[in-house]
Amino acid sequence: MAKHRAKVTRRWVWPAAALLAVGGLYLAGVLVSGGRSNGTGAVAQAPCDRPVRVVTASSYAPVLAALTTGARARDCLQVEVTEADGRGAAKRAADVNADVWIADDSSWAADAGSAGLAQAPTAGTGTVLATSPIYMVTDSATGASLQKAGGGWLGLARLVSEKAARLVVRDPEGSGDGLVSAGSAAEAVWLDKDMDASALWLAEAKQTARTVTGDSPALPAKAGEVGLVPEYELLRDPKAAADHAVLPGTDHTALLRYTWLPLAAATADPARAAAMERLRTRLTGDDAAAQARAAGLRPADASRTAGDDSLPSPTAAPFDVLGPHHVDHVFATWYAVDRRTNLLVAVDISGSMAAPAVGSASSRIELVRQGCRSVAGLLPDDSRMGLWEFGSELDGARDYRSLLAMTPLTAQHRSALAGAVTELTSRRTGTGLYDTILAAYTSARDAFQEGVPNQVLVLTDGRNESDKKTLTAAQLSAALLKASDKNRPVQLSVVTFGTAGDAKAITDAVEPIGGYVDNLSTATEVAAVFIHVAAGGLHH
Repeated sequence: MAKHRAKVTRRWVWPAAALLAVGGLYLAGVLVSGGRSNGTGAVAQAPCDRPVRVVTASSYAPVLAALTTGARARDCLQVEVTEADGRGAAKRAADVNADVWIADDSSWAADAGSAGLAQAPTAGTGTVLATSPIYMVTDSATGASLQKAGGGWLGLARLVSEKAARLVVRDPEGSGDGLVSAGSAAEAVWLDKDMDASALWLAEAKQTARTVTGDSPALPAKAGEVGLVPEYELLRDPKAAADHAVLPGTDHTALLRYTWLPLAAATADPARAAAMERLRTRLTGDDAAAQARAAGLRPADASRTAGDDSLPSPTAAPFDVLGPHHVDHVFATWYAVDRRTNLLVAVDISGSMAAPAVGSASSRIELVRQGCRSVAGLLPDDSRMGLWEFGSELDGARDYRSLLAMTPLTAQHRSALAGAVTELTSRRTGTGLYDTILAAYTSARDAFQEGVPNQVLVLTDGRNESDKKTLTAAQLSAALLKASDKNRPVQLSVVTFGTAGDAKAITDAVEPIGGYVDNLSTATEVAAVFIHVAAGGLHH
């Protein structure tokens, strides 16, 4: 299993007006702001001896301490604070029975797992309390190249692709700025092209990227490196900012969003919910912006203090919060354990697969062979991968033939897979596409394994034809819906090399089970789709 980093301090509970400083960092405090409505019109009181348990990112802890200290003792609401950063913070929140988790970005909610977060808008779930933009920090020559490339995140992505720059990011599972930095660079490619291209770019960028572990910021160490650093880190080290070119991004702003994420169990308890609401009111009150700025953060609206010109101010609109699939891309790119999957690949071997792909001297079937090798190399040993070929009546009346059963990728299985992939060759045969899609989907459902993605990837010329006995598109749609099992979900993806019209027919047929269809033409697109499969699978 992956080692999910969570930096955790001791927990402190202090009576009203108490403040503890350790090494200059305020760790705990007390909020008391009694007599406020809980949103129902009634005023609820929490017992004085039960603190509000808060798990917070370390960079927000000073804000929390400052805003929850100095109230009067009669208000009797205590705050117990635990610091936890990164991917392990959600588990920490569950372990300490926290009332609320203040994460250093909203995107962490997609990876909260067993924490049992409340759903928005319950108890203010999703409220942004503070922000911090992320800058591109580099040497002057690379900074000039970035400016020449447009000064934005897409320009950075292009320089990395051209090997003219190298990313430096913090460990994505260890901090919000690591996750959002890597995700934002890939997001620029996604918005410019598509998600397959984004997955491919991120995989290639990771090969040269330097990942910073621990608490140090991702500052560049030599020429050509571009560190992705949040503003609060640069404000703590003015010399680092002064010694480097610092660019905020002209096309988009990468932004950390410190987010209020209450746990469902706490919101279901009226006393806990009332206490949390008083805390949230304090953290969004009139002096919240000033305390955020004192900690090097910006308020929720991302505005800066008037006259503060120590760093160039971002002017571009922020990227959206990274969605769950985008977060999956980052983690699956960085960590092999996140690429664990069960994958059945079915390859069309009809004659049209011998045609060359656009912009390549290689045939479609050769590109598929390369892709199969690529995805097998990316998957960890405890993944399972199977391989089918299909045409028309390849195995008696069946249109498909199993070349390799879907079993764990042991050394022996990998060797057998390599041999089976090499034998994939186009031939004169029809394309029993619809029958094969249904059979592969049903096979993967029957081999379902809990706790990992279960995927079917079908690669085809895109047309169901020259098959004597075949399902219609409508029959395929109905049969897939009947075969689907909510307790054994299978992600079905069909990659076509045919016309847009052919792809549309397949899209309509697999839509009832949420199937995904990708219509490709170029060699680069084919390579990208296999990378995307390994980085979380093909879906919207």
